[in-house]
Amino acid sequence: MAKRTIHSKYLFKNKSLPEKYCLPIIIGYNIKTPENIGNIIRLGDNVGCKEVIIVSDEENMRVSKIKRTASSSFDSISWSFCSIEELQSKIPADYNWIAIETSSDSLSVFQTKLPQKVAFIVGNEASGIDPKVLDLCSEIVHIPLYGNNTSLNVSHALAAVLFEWQRQNYM
Repeated sequence: MAKRTIHSKYLFKNKSLPEKYCLPIIIGYNIKTPENIGNIIRLGDNVGCKEVIIVSDEENMRVSKIKRTASSSFDSISWSFCSIEELQSKIPADYNWIAIETSSDSLSVFQTKLPQKVAFIVGNEASGIDPKVLDLCSEIVHIPLYGNNTSLNVSHALAAVLFEWQRQNYM
């Protein structure tokens, strides 16, 4: 039997977005780790995201580390930093804000109908999403975890929710 080599560069070479695909927006709220920002940008590129917005007051973020983690996605999609005051003006009015956060009022992402036009928000690695930002959201979803460790890396949580969103809306 011949050895088969599979590489995503070849597997998805002519892949295009599904018809009527609504480009999601990703918001990273107060993300502190440049590698997490790079992973978020890369995920945004993976799903054909409209834009990645990083809400941060940090002016000296290590862009070289972001670029290293984001790889070719660094220059492939639109991404930017903004202040919390600028955030609302960057999201189209017809988009639903969905927070990815475990809280007393969060719902399982697998039991929630995720809208097509959506801005997903992930929060700070230690403190999560500020309650004032959560108040802007139409839903708060969590990923059910059953092991001893009941938290995920912010980019892993975002990946789980993004691919559930794709499954619900385009599969």
